[in-house]
Amino acid sequence: MIKIEGLSKSFKDNVVLEDVSFEIEKGDVVALIGPSGTGKSTLLRCINQLERPEKGTITFDDVEFSLSSLKKTKDRLNLVRRTAMVFQQFNLFSRKTALENVTEALIHVKKIEKKEAEKIAREKLDKVGMGDRLYHYPKHLSGGQQQRVAIARALALNPELLMMDEPTSALDPELVYEVLDTIRLIAKEGNTLLLASHEMDFVKKVATKVIFLEKGHIVEMGTAEQIFEAPQNYRTKEFLAKNNMLVGAEYSI
Repeated sequence: MIKIEGLSKSFKDNVVLEDVSFEIEKGDVVALIGPSGTGKSTLLRCINQLERPEKGTITFDDVEFSLSSLKKTKDRLNLVRRTAMVFQQFNLFSRKTALENVTEALIHVKKIEKKEAEKIAREKLDKVGMGDRLYHYPKHLSGGQQQRVAIARALALNPELLMMDEPTSALDPELVYEVLDTIRLIAKEGNTLLLASHEMDFVKKVATKVIFLEKGHIVEMGTAEQIFEAPQNYRTKEFLAKNNMLVGAEYSI
């Protein structure tokens, strides 16, 4: 089990996250939903230590990390090695092939021999449907293909928690579905996922738990069925109605 407890983050006087706590079971697909600017991406970045929160801990089984005070490089590395992130903008190395993009962290962070790293990379690239693009550079790949390489790179690290920050937001509409299908596949294989997404229909189908965030607070949390079919909080109802996801809304927008 993974526990996030008391996570708080501000940017000067702007409180982005305030005392956010929740649990993730192994194999869960936890989706963060809510209006833009409500702290979804910041939450992921705090867990991955790309942002330093004022308070908060994350516990993997019985190993606890303070997200606000990991000063030692070794401690930060131990936390980061347990997670992997897929970003909105792919973040691939432009001068490296798809294969090299996936092997880079395996060789230099996990210290895996090149031959073994390439074996792992080939397996993961094949899994996401990119096995025939091993030697292509990012500029020769579509946005959807680049994002699938990024997903393969994250999977290759074998993380305890795979995080995705709006993985389809930078894609043209016709490329969105190929990436969503890839995410659906790896979710079915039992990977533990924490993702921020605005694709409500996808979240409804794939998530085991949904967290509705607004103004840095968890407004409502439950299974996908509970949140989408019987939300309890009026703001959750309003948000879903505006996204055409609430059947039988009690009011019109």
